[in-house]
Amino acid sequence: MIDILEYKKGQADFPCVLLLGYFDGVHIGHRRLIQKAKEIAAKRHAMQDTQECRVGIMTFYEAKQGAQIYNFKERLSLFEKLGLNFVYVAKYNESFRNLSADKFLKTVISDLKVEAFVCGEDFRFGKGAQGDVSFLKKFSNSHEICAYIEPLVQVEASKAAATLAKRYLDEGDMLSLTKLLGEPYFIQGNVTTEGRKVGRSLGFPTANIHVGKEKYPLRYGVYAVSSIIDGKVFKGIANYGNRPTFQDERIVLEAFFDGFSGNLYGRELKLEFLFYIRPIEKFESEEKLILQLKEDLKKIR
Repeated sequence: MIDILEYKKGQADFPCVLLLGYFDGVHIGHRRLIQKAKEIAAKRHAMQDTQECRVGIMTFYEAKQGAQIYNFKERLSLFEKLGLNFVYVAKYNESFRNLSADKFLKTVISDLKVEAFVCGEDFRFGKGAQGDVSFLKKFSNSHEICAYIEPLVQVEASKAAATLAKRYLDEGDMLSLTKLLGEPYFIQGNVTTEGRKVGRSLGFPTANIHVGKEKYPLRYGVYAVSSIIDGKVFKGIANYGNRPTFQDERIVLEAFFDGFSGNLYGRELKLEFLFYIRPIEKFESEEKLILQLKEDLKKIR
């Protein structure tokens, strides 16, 4: 289980390498930084032959602006999967936004026993983004801390960034998004009982998840998805958006898993989005909707 240390409350006494940033989308650029930090920590531990040098990553509970690609819980699962030891998390509130670059870094090193910082070359911090990598290097040198500044990663002539990920979400371009993120985009949430009778009456029982407003929305439509349920991978089709055929304007993620039978209500699911199938349509009858769903299934099989 990954440890969570809070900004201004960390007080950790173990040596660490700390990744600085927000890491909203955990894209391939972030993954390269994480790999670099892990390599640095391993080398320092081998050289010193003392207490393990742990690797931590900074992030925020809330979105810095707009909505989040991955919410905090989803990011935690990714950070743990990528082998990080702890998360150093702050609340992105007015107090934090007004911190000077110097005060921010001084708080970090009072919370954590930092031996090295790792960040991308475009990292900015402090009130009005006054701090940059040059400031970080000077501060680090004066406190006998190493600072590793890594070049940006390019994806099809654009830098790997959250703004690019959000553009792909707007377009429903899951194939490009997968390439950017390094793995399929996912939504994680608890299955609710709302709307279960609709899918079941059609012969397509669905697992419905209400996506929180903190999540950046993806293009409304029908997608090919997959999920691991009880240790087995199931492919499926998922509708993200409203349900005009049933005059339901609520935004819901509902997924039908091909070949699965069982009760998923109340369980937490992680749905990976593979590709966009089609836009949401209003059908004249339930029979025509059923025919379309059967066609959708052919595309994932």
